[in-house]
Amino acid sequence: MAPQKRPRFEDEDEIISVVQASSSFRQGDGQRKKARVSAGPRSSKSDLTHSPSVPSSDSGSNEEVQYSYTNNDDGPVQTQHEAARDHWEDYSPQTQALDDAWAEKKHQERLQRNKTNKIGDNAAADNAIIEKITCQNFMCHDLLSVELGPLINFIVGENGSGKSAVLTAITLCLGGKASATNRGSSLKSLIKEGTDKAVLKVTLKNGGTDAYQKDLYGDKIIVERSFTTSGSSGFKLKNSADHTVSTKKSDVDDLIEYYQLQVDNPMNVLTQDAAKSFIQTSTPKEKYEFFVQGVQLQQLDNDYKLVSDTCQQIEDRLLDSKENIDILKKELDKAEQRAKISDQFKNMRIQMGIMGKQLAWAQVVDQENILKERQRDATEAEVNVTQGEKAIEERSTAYEIMHRKLEQAEENLEQTQDDLAPLELEETTALEAWNQVQAEVRMAESIRVQIRKDLSNAEKLVTSCQHDVDAEKKRIEDANGGASARKQAEIDAAEIDLKDATEALESHQETRQELDKENAAAYEASKKYDSQLRAKNGEIKDYQGGLRELEASRGNHMAGYGPHMATLLKRIQADGGFRERPVGPMGLHVKLLKPEWSSMIESIIGNLLMAFVVTSKQDQVRLAQLMQGVIQNPAQRPQILIGNGALDNFSMNEPDPQFDTILRVLEIDNNLVRKQLMIVAGIDQTILVRSRSEGQRVMFDGPKLQNVRVCFTPHDSKQDWAQRLSIGGNGATETTGQKLDLKSAPRMKTDTESQITLQKQRLSNAQREKSEIDEKICVRRDDYRRTDEAIKQHESDRKQLRIRVQRAQERVDELQAEFDVVNITDGALDALKISLTEAEADVKRLEDDYGSQSVQIDEVNKIASAKKRSLKGARLVTTEQRTKVEKAQNRIKQTTSARNTALGEKNFACEEIDTLRKRKATAGQAVADQEEQVASFTEQAAAVSPERMDIEVGTTFERLEQKYDKFRKQLKEHHNRQGANDTDVYAQRNEAQARFNQANANYMNQAELLQLLKFSYDQRLTMFRYFRRYISSRSRVLFSYMLHERAFRGDLMIDHKSKLLDVRVEPDNTKKSGKGHSTKALSGGEKSFSSICLLLSLWEAMGAPLRCLDEYDVFMDDVNRDVSARMIVTAARRSVGKQFILITPKALAKDIEAAADVKISRTRLRDPRAKQTAIEDYME
Repeated sequence: MAPQKRPRFEDEDEIISVVQASSSFRQGDGQRKKARVSAGPRSSKSDLTHSPSVPSSDSGSNEEVQYSYTNNDDGPVQTQHEAARDHWEDYSPQTQALDDAWAEKKHQERLQRNKTNKIGDNAAADNAIIEKITCQNFMCHDLLSVELGPLINFIVGENGSGKSAVLTAITLCLGGKASATNRGSSLKSLIKEGTDKAVLKVTLKNGGTDAYQKDLYGDKIIVERSFTTSGSSGFKLKNSADHTVSTKKSDVDDLIEYYQLQVDNPMNVLTQDAAKSFIQTSTPKEKYEFFVQGVQLQQLDNDYKLVSDTCQQIEDRLLDSKENIDILKKELDKAEQRAKISDQFKNMRIQMGIMGKQLAWAQVVDQENILKERQRDATEAEVNVTQGEKAIEERSTAYEIMHRKLEQAEENLEQTQDDLAPLELEETTALEAWNQVQAEVRMAESIRVQIRKDLSNAEKLVTSCQHDVDAEKKRIEDANGGASARKQAEIDAAEIDLKDATEALESHQETRQELDKENAAAYEASKKYDSQLRAKNGEIKDYQGGLRELEASRGNHMAGYGPHMATLLKRIQADGGFRERPVGPMGLHVKLLKPEWSSMIESIIGNLLMAFVVTSKQDQVRLAQLMQGVIQNPAQRPQILIGNGALDNFSMNEPDPQFDTILRVLEIDNNLVRKQLMIVAGIDQTILVRSRSEGQRVMFDGPKLQNVRVCFTPHDSKQDWAQRLSIGGNGATETTGQKLDLKSAPRMKTDTESQITLQKQRLSNAQREKSEIDEKICVRRDDYRRTDEAIKQHESDRKQLRIRVQRAQERVDELQAEFDVVNITDGALDALKISLTEAEADVKRLEDDYGSQSVQIDEVNKIASAKKRSLKGARLVTTEQRTKVEKAQNRIKQTTSARNTALGEKNFACEEIDTLRKRKATAGQAVADQEEQVASFTEQAAAVSPERMDIEVGTTFERLEQKYDKFRKQLKEHHNRQGANDTDVYAQRNEAQARFNQANANYMNQAELLQLLKFSYDQRLTMFRYFRRYISSRSRVLFSYMLHERAFRGDLMIDHKSKLLDVRVEPDNTKKSGKGHSTKALSGGEKSFSSICLLLSLWEAMGAPLRCLDEYDVFMDDVNRDVSARMIVTAARRSVGKQFILITPKALAKDIEAAADVKISRTRLRDPRAKQTAIEDYME
């Protein structure tokens, strides 16, 4: 596609605006060269309609002039496009005056610059210049070849000589239509009579930095068009070497569009007929049409009207589409509802299909289980034979061992008996010390008993004294006539109130302790859950880190081995000094079959996965040296194991097949790695169970499992922990925790996507558990706030009760004082009270003595406890030693018995070997028979399902069959209710969805397109009005200046609203009055001169590189012809880089000569009916 050509400049300080002269709605995506039109100052939309600005002098500042006016034009009703296009302010006299003032000022500045310009400033353009025209069998010419100059060309020829064929050839060869030339209605009518094909060639200059695809065409482009009488027509684009580059009309159009030659523009190529009727016979309306077509305003207006109509059509369609979308949405909802019902039974159908296959393979599984049992029997029989053969030798060795153990046991008994004597003496000493302390304890207890008796007697004396005091008080009350009794009653009532208040306070104090406990419990629970929340956040962080590691390790199987492993492997690969190349890291040879156990197995055998295996000590030392050079930190260096490649038969040492062991969930491709993992980590005897409760049942309930060392299960509540279950050597159960590494990238080969899914599930579970902990924290915090408020309320109530007790005590004291006033006494009561006080003091003394004695007893008891512990320790040591003696004695008995048993077993093994060999033969035959049975069942199942189906452990054929029949019955009922099969339901849903999506997408696209079109329309219309105003004002000013060349005066009147254009010309500019004459009142020469003035003014307002004019002086007299010719030359010189082709039947004025800045080619054509000769032969 052609590159976008840069805009050109006519003057040093006047930028030529770039306007695309055709709409992008009717063009392809090719880059086009844009039309160049002299423009005035740029202004926004508001500047064009309200406050147009007038550029000031060369200082660069702008002086804005405001005009206020109203629109009183009552014209016909306008369309929406016309109303937006024909803004009334654009037609106001003030606006036109402002535009004309600006255009005149710019023209004056340009004239001033031209006065200082030297001849030769005008120069030919680097491209878009027609250098040569060739016509063959065209119109009246057999062969016509015309070479043109780059600037001004005059073609002079007699009438009928065929000079107009030059312009016609240019128009047709550069893509114009035959009807535009006014020389024929079709191409075949322009072919010379007597021939059947015409060929036209136009050579274009293609230089400069903005040349058109210069690397493809070179400095010249030859456009060739041929057409025949049969109606065929074709184009060719040739490079400077005359080689054809393209034969496509579209490529010709791209070239013409790039250089903006505009041969169809009636103002660029003004034909003979158009020149005659331009002013003389046309009406103002026709002149206006000619004007808007020439400056391409009409084409732009048509394009923008098309956009406006398109916007309205889209709006109408959007209204209709909205209703259709609502209807389609209802249909879609209905179809989706039916599809949802079918979805509920979709899984059932899938399960039925799977169960049908499982039914066939379930029978195979049953037979395989029988085969496994028989294989186990055969293996066991074979092992028994092997073991039996070894038993004789082993039991002979066992007998010798037992004999030696018996001798050692006898020596051990003698030694333990010697060690028992001093321990028994120490026990006796400790017993005597304890007996002595016990005597002291009994003595202290007897003293405390005596003190307790004295205390009881003293308490009885206090009671007696209190009775005497009460009797004396009654006697005194009787003596006082009852006043004292009443006062005493009041005192007693007040004391009761005091007692009640005190008890209420004490009771209230007791409830405080319970509240404090509840508050502390709520606080501790909140702290506990806070701790759990922190742990859970750390767990979530670990999961997120592990997930990032998994996602980062996609496609990188070395991600989990650290940054140095790849370098170490390269060093090992390059080292040739190993006897056998080391195997490792071991994780590269291990593939995990069940990703759910990844984290647990990585944590159990993680270090071994980094390890290497060698087969000799020499290789171990060499590998260690390599590691030192690669891994500086010794703690980070992998472990190096030594093993051999011989794989022993460990299958007999594996647990029951129903359990998953670490070995069974791994696929190991190297025997060295498998053997080392079995020896070092015991992966063949480490089982994996999915729940702790199940693991405890398997490990701890019932008999001990054979060939099981340890069991690992997930933690009940902590997803980053595992439980390790085992049985110790003394038979005790052991349960410990195992922290899981969830952050590191996996080292075993596995399905990364499955691990990522599993890790995401763990992360989701952890986040859910975190939410649950958050809820519990909220509950505990609410409890803490509730108990805290209760404590505050309790404290407030306690203060009220204390006030009540204080007031009751004050009331008692007040009444007691009143009682003392009215009480009559003779001193006996005081004596009795003294006795009471002394008795109470004795009670207090005895209570203190009792407490002191209790403390003394406690101290003695502590000493006794220490002595007892010493005695217990001595007895324990002695007992242990006696136990050792007994054990030594029992060991002698057991060893003696074992020696005798070993002898018997040796004899029995010799007798048992024959029986074992017979059982082996029987078991082998049973395996062979069952293998045939399994093969038969497998063949039948494969006919049903070629792919083997997995059967859950514990699932039987009968249970599967019952479930299959149940699903089939439910599915049949569903089909009866639905009334159609699921395929039709889904198809209807998909069709409804597709219709709705398509309609909605179309609606959104149309709405977006409408918005974009409206925005583009507003922007383009603003520029259109801007362009129309200033091209009109410049044309008016230039027309007036052109008339001044012959001392004419006139006006160019352009009425865009009424679509009229007319000129008023006054041949005598000395007449200042009057508006001038219309064109009908002018002479023929004056009309032609006026036409030239109008044409040149419009040319100056345009930017096309090519300007052609045929018989411009046909009606001019010699004076007007000379003036017009000079005007054209002058205008051409001002139009730097433009090419002019002017055709005239008249001779040129003598003063029109070639100059340094303009090359003028004068060419004269003769009658083509004469002998054809190259045009150079007739050059003047």
